[in-house]
Amino acid sequence: MTDPINQSPANTAPRTGPSRTLVVIAAAAILGVMFLVVWLQSSKYEPLVVGKEAPDFQLPDLNEKQLRLSDYRGKVVFLNFWATWCKPCREEMPSMEVLYKNFEKDGLVILAVSIDRVTTKKEIPPFVKGLNLTFPVLVDSWGQTDKRYKLMGVPETYIIDQQGVLREKVIGPRDWTRLDNLKVLTQLLKPAEKAAHATPTQALPTS
Repeated sequence: MTDPINQSPANTAPRTGPSRTLVVIAAAAILGVMFLVVWLQSSKYEPLVVGKEAPDFQLPDLNEKQLRLSDYRGKVVFLNFWATWCKPCREEMPSMEVLYKNFEKDGLVILAVSIDRVTTKKEIPPFVKGLNLTFPVLVDSWGQTDKRYKLMGVPETYIIDQQGVLREKVIGPRDWTRLDNLKVLTQLLKPAEKAAHATPTQALPTS
């Protein structure tokens, strides 16, 4: 008897993993996705830049009337973000009321957006009544404007020109009866030759 002959394919290549090209492509795709995610996350916190258009929004006032920022094109908008629990906001509000009464006739609109959430929303009407505020107060209980304006805290104020472009951003409270705090505002509201002489004349209300 003859031994059986062991036969095997002569040119069978050993099994290999994915090609190096596919690995490189996959790695590049993963890195690209990671870069996109990081970029999108970082863009959420990029501050608004003066000279860019202010983001539009629509919010209810205390009477549930819906107001939209873009409805005030043609006027200078003083957009203020505040909250009832914010002590600096309370200190700033009386000077905002003086500002409003002195410059409303010149085309100034004040929109005071409360960022009070549902738990403190009920405190807004007593707050407004207690300070005798007459300018429009809007309510943003769900944080619609937080991301759009990249809010870092309250108070924050945005001065927006007649074309809807951001002209000044103010972090923290200001005394809006001081002439040196009104330079941008008065330049937008009045002709250049009159801006230097524009200043509120009404005294601050007593607390």
